[in-house]
Amino acid sequence: MDNTTTFNNKIHRIGRVTVLICLISFISLPIILSFVYDAKLDYGQIIQNALPLLISYTIVGVSENFSYAPIIGAGALYTSCVTGDLSNMKVPASKNAMEITGVEPGTEKGDIVSIIAASTCTFVTTTIAFLGMVFLAKYVDGIFNNPVIKPAFDNLLPALFGALIIPTIISDVKINIPIFVFPCILLFILGPAVYGKNMGYILIVTVLLAVIYSYVMSKNNLANTEIDNDFDVE
Repeated sequence: MDNTTTFNNKIHRIGRVTVLICLISFISLPIILSFVYDAKLDYGQIIQNALPLLISYTIVGVSENFSYAPIIGAGALYTSCVTGDLSNMKVPASKNAMEITGVEPGTEKGDIVSIIAASTCTFVTTTIAFLGMVFLAKYVDGIFNNPVIKPAFDNLLPALFGALIIPTIISDVKINIPIFVFPCILLFILGPAVYGKNMGYILIVTVLLAVIYSYVMSKNNLANTEIDNDFDVE
């Protein structure tokens, strides 16, 4: 068994165990607290209210994992799913780190850089959140709801992904432009409300079409398959 296979197997084994432990911890916490404070839980009502959310977020979660796994790799994806804030922090941090170091997503070097970036981002954001909770909690609401600053926070995510997506698109225009345009057309046709409710399904369809389209383009030698190997990991 080569080193790559061994590395990937270890990543998946540790990732699955970690995710399982976290899931059990998340579910156990309210149950344990209900016993500690003698608060009876109506499990039928909980399931009834949680089922629509479960269905919706399961679709989004599965589609996000299929979408982000080729971009940031399995190790960074496990770390990001456990620690949260996948779209806002972990994916941009991992992708930016790979671009700075000149490695390609889906390669061994790319996965290692991505894991380091996602883990570092986790430590940094956790530290900032903790310090903010301790020292800045009473000031945060006034800052985020300030009428002058609030529009900037409302557009933070589009601005962040806008800056990251342009280099991706221009890296191979023939491949990336049609994949990018398809969901944009659906957004204008369906409208923001309908698009938001069905985003999980749209992501799955977009991913499938992107895979098929990329395969056809690569098969016909129309894609840019050049990979930069200048970055070395000791």
